[in-house]
Amino acid sequence: MLSIKRLLSATAAAAIAVAGLAIGAAPANAQGTVATDTAQFMFTASAKNRLNGHTLEYVKIGDYIRYGNTEGGTAYGVRVNSDVMTKSPNLITAALNDALKDSTTTQQVPSGVDDPLAWALSQGVLDSIKAAPWDGVTRKFATYLVNHMSELPTPGTATLKNATAQGSSDSFGAYIELPAGIYLFRDVTSPVVEDSSNAVPMLVHSGTVEKTVDNKYRLTNITSEALVEMKNYSTEMSFSVNGDTTTDSTGRTASRGETLTYTMNGYVPKTDEVTGDNLDYVSTPQKGLKVDLSSVKVVIVNKDGKTVTAADSGSDYSVLTSDGAQVDTKDGKQWFTADGTGDSSTGMTGHTITVQLTKNTLTKWQNYIGSGYAMRVSYDAIVTSDATTQVDNEFYMSTLPDKKKYAHSVLTSLTFTKVDASGKPLAGARFKIESSNPNQLVLPSGYANANTNRDTSCGPAEAISKADGTVTFDGLAQNPDVSYKITEVAAPNGYITLGLSFVVNISNQGAKVVFGDSPTSDPYGLVTPTSVDTDGSNALTVENVHSIAQLPLTGGVGIAFMVVIAALLGTAGVIVIVRSRRNATV
Repeated sequence: MLSIKRLLSATAAAAIAVAGLAIGAAPANAQGTVATDTAQFMFTASAKNRLNGHTLEYVKIGDYIRYGNTEGGTAYGVRVNSDVMTKSPNLITAALNDALKDSTTTQQVPSGVDDPLAWALSQGVLDSIKAAPWDGVTRKFATYLVNHMSELPTPGTATLKNATAQGSSDSFGAYIELPAGIYLFRDVTSPVVEDSSNAVPMLVHSGTVEKTVDNKYRLTNITSEALVEMKNYSTEMSFSVNGDTTTDSTGRTASRGETLTYTMNGYVPKTDEVTGDNLDYVSTPQKGLKVDLSSVKVVIVNKDGKTVTAADSGSDYSVLTSDGAQVDTKDGKQWFTADGTGDSSTGMTGHTITVQLTKNTLTKWQNYIGSGYAMRVSYDAIVTSDATTQVDNEFYMSTLPDKKKYAHSVLTSLTFTKVDASGKPLAGARFKIESSNPNQLVLPSGYANANTNRDTSCGPAEAISKADGTVTFDGLAQNPDVSYKITEVAAPNGYITLGLSFVVNISNQGAKVVFGDSPTSDPYGLVTPTSVDTDGSNALTVENVHSIAQLPLTGGVGIAFMVVIAALLGTAGVIVIVRSRRNATV
């Protein structure tokens, strides 16, 4: 690709034209003619959505002038487009002076210059910067022109489409055809293309510059393809949640009392994209979460997720809560109690947490625009006793308030029935739940079964059988790698407590619910898994019991009880043949 730097070379000898005269032999016609040959302008990007669907306005600001010389050859020069000169003869000079006033050269266009664009090229004051934030002299020159579009001729429009791979998996190109020359392009796509910002103003030219034998430069091949990287960036965002339990491919589940980490991946925007003085990351946690506001972290990560820089709380960002939010201080930390309601289909309402970044912070991070970088905001939240079947959270950036992301965590229940040998329900049997394998899951220390499942005799991780014999543990994580050990810690009056236990696995992939069949989980050898149905659920038989799954756990002559396990996902009831219910998560 021909760089604008080459075209806009630094010495008078390298200039393509000065005051309309081309370098080379004396022209036969000092006026020359405007070249109208068609050239391709190829825009490239790392993703198709940064090209396809983008509508560009363009104005030709520089004409290529063709001169014939006495030897029959052709030379080319550059001058301000005639339509621009006719409408606003001083605009290019004003734009150059504005772009140059804060540059290292601090040059200004001399008052006696015949053509300001030719002068700029001959002096080499227009640069070519490919990396974000694209804030060189040429960018400022283009931005000034865009801010004065009313003083330019009526722009043409073109929509990029049919982007194709350019030799690698992360390079695509789409082109338009225009007469050879130098153009101002601005991206006017509305609404914006999904996960893509509009491009910043671009100055693009066709043609190549070649070095002559006497170490001078000349413009040639004016129709050769102009290749330019699209000056925009991905606006893709994501919202995720992780906790202490294992996560599988179908989604996230949580336990009551567990600490969850919410991670909001956004992007670094151009500062002029931000309305007002700040950029906001806004989240609306749902009821059932208590957020540790002191845990908020803001970092820039690369495409591999590694932190490249971190922000300082207070100087780079502030953490704010909406008016009326419940915020309490405990052990030197501030805790936000969430009250949001709703879901991803309806949107969420409730008090919000805002992580607010200043424009000064964004200015420091402009080099992290695009190129696989993300601005990551995270915080920790505890799942409280208010959580029932799920806890959700909503996130958006103030630059794209309508583009909301959601994190969804499911909690499930486990119910079984305590009966005697005759099938009569037994009330008053107390059970404890814990992890069967601490290497896979440790039930959070803050876990508490719902009050409706316990009485005053029960601890937080215990439940007691009701009049109908049912025993329920809720607020549990579900996962193929998560198994729970249920132990009877107190028998009903008149029965002997044997302290027997069994193991249950609850899968959120619809795989199976299983009694552990080992000396530890079934010490009396009374439970025997038999056939496996098409869903992978175990059918169970128990010694001396016909057609149902029974497990005597209390002693005494003629005394037994039946245990029926079922995963209650949503409104599923107790069943006697063990079967799991699939639970969809997002």
